[in-house]
Amino acid sequence: MRFLITLNMPSASGNLVHQLNAEYPVNSLEEFVEALTTNDFVVIQEFYRDQTTKEDYSRGHVAINHRYVGKIKVLNANPERLT
Repeated sequence: MRFLITLNMPSASGNLVHQLNAEYPVNSLEEFVEALTTNDFVVIQEFYRDQTTKEDYSRGHVAINHRYVGKIKVLNANPERLT
């Protein structure tokens, strides 16, 4: 499943937060949160967007620490209405 992860740490360009377009083999946001909170590190596949073609391409795998995660958003999912 694909996620946009906001990390509470500076980016290389000097922004106060760092965002990752990531993929992890789970079926829901809840499963991903469970994987994050039960492990010190989780290995995700990171994607970048090609500015010319607007297509995502893999930049390989990276381990992230759950202590720096500030927000996680599901990408490429059907929106659900919360009531």
